Amino acid sequence: MSKIHKRTEKIMVYVKNPIEFFNKNRKNLFWSKNETNWKYHFRLQLKVLKLFIDQGANEKHLASFVYRLGLGYWGLGRQAGLSSGILSEKAAHNPKSKKTNDHVIGAQLIGRIVHETFVNSNFNEQYMVNTWLMENLWMWMTIQVTQEEHSSISKTVDNLDHKTSMLHYQYVSRLVTLQKTA
Repeated sequence: MSKIHKRTEKIMVYVKNPIEFFNKNRKNLFWSKNETNWKYHFRLQLKVLKLFIDQGANEKHLASFVYRLGLGYWGLGRQAGLSSGILSEKAAHNPKSKKTNDHVIGAQLIGRIVHETFVNSNFNEQYMVNTWLMENLWMWMTIQVTQEEHSSISKTVDNLDHKTSMLHYQYVSRLVTLQKTA
């Protein structure tokens, strides 16, 4: 007996604003499934950040360990980031090409922003965990690009306005999402 594989056709839909797309289409679904776990891990990382601050850690330690690894990659308890459901047009057209999931905002910048916000909130852990995290979940989103495109993404852009404007993606093909056809 042979198996019949039903092939689902998908169409590419262009994404103009990745953050808006993520917030509208992915955030609430992710949050409803992971809220407790993410709050737990984020709270742990805030405690680590506060310990480093209290111990007078220098910028190098903060940047390389706390910002990048602790908050940027592991702030939600998972290194992979959150799939936005967005990919580059090249990644969509070349299913066999090598791809990578790019942390759009950048792990180190996420950590720096968390640090600044935590300090500005007077180290209000409850606010950071119960309000700020969900409102800013988009910072951990990833976009799938080809490895070639990934190497062209500027790693020196360390400005949130530039990142949210996607200026560091100037050499990446148009961003799309794949939607099933009826």
